[in-house]
Amino acid sequence: MKNILYIVLFLFCSSAVFAQIEDTEMEEMVIERVSKKNMLDIINNVKQQTYKNYTRSNYKYVVIQRAFIEKRDSVKKTDFYDTLVNSRLDYDVSINLPSKKINKSKINTNLNKSQLNEKFFERYSGNDSPLYWLTEIVLRKYVNIPELDFFNNITDYQFDRMVKGKVTTVSFFSENFYEGEFVYDEKYNLKSITFHLNVPYPIDHSQMKNGKYMFDKNWVYKTETVKIKFKLDAQQKIYIDTLEAYEEIQNYNFKRYDSTGKITIEDKGLNFRSFLNLERK
Repeated sequence: MKNILYIVLFLFCSSAVFAQIEDTEMEEMVIERVSKKNMLDIINNVKQQTYKNYTRSNYKYVVIQRAFIEKRDSVKKTDFYDTLVNSRLDYDVSINLPSKKINKSKINTNLNKSQLNEKFFERYSGNDSPLYWLTEIVLRKYVNIPELDFFNNITDYQFDRMVKGKVTTVSFFSENFYEGEFVYDEKYNLKSITFHLNVPYPIDHSQMKNGKYMFDKNWVYKTETVKIKFKLDAQQKIYIDTLEAYEEIQNYNFKRYDSTGKITIEDKGLNFRSFLNLERK
């Protein structure tokens, strides 16, 4: 059933003057629970418009990334976070959503800075390194908008819709996954997405070669909080204006094996935090 909310302006005067109510132009806001069938239509329209209308142009972005590892002070018996990554870099970025690709090339500028804890990362190589999961993956998984969980697994979610003028806000909730909202205009162009993780979930990732393990790693995503704002360019194409993401990885375990099956690197129970801020220049 629709609940119609009316906003009326009340002017309160002093006790010496009678209270007055002025006529105002009232804007109607409609809030309703959306069925799974109707929600499927809405999401399909939003996804197709995002695929079709996301810009193919290159834009310049400032990308700020920070990552930390939890450590224990043996003297004070307290935990603290040590910096692993602290970077601010300019990139030329193009995003091709249908092919799920993001291409970025660093722009040389005096504003660029990059601090890396080389002592921690020098033991690893390539995708073995937590660096890949703390920086590159954080960026790539959130710019791939149509593949976000609540756009694909709608049977796991409850949806409410609020319409105000030409703008629609859809709030979503799942006890086992994410909670948040996305906003779109009358043409199904996204305006914003915000969401956070309600329940931690595990990741198990390993790789084998010739029947032998090369590495084995697993961890738990404890926290994910994301805010994305979109704008339209001069050609009325969608682009990401800003993206903010915060993650907590808990209980990270990693083993790297040599050709004989011997463990050459082992990490146990590491905890990380990472921050990403992407903003169009």
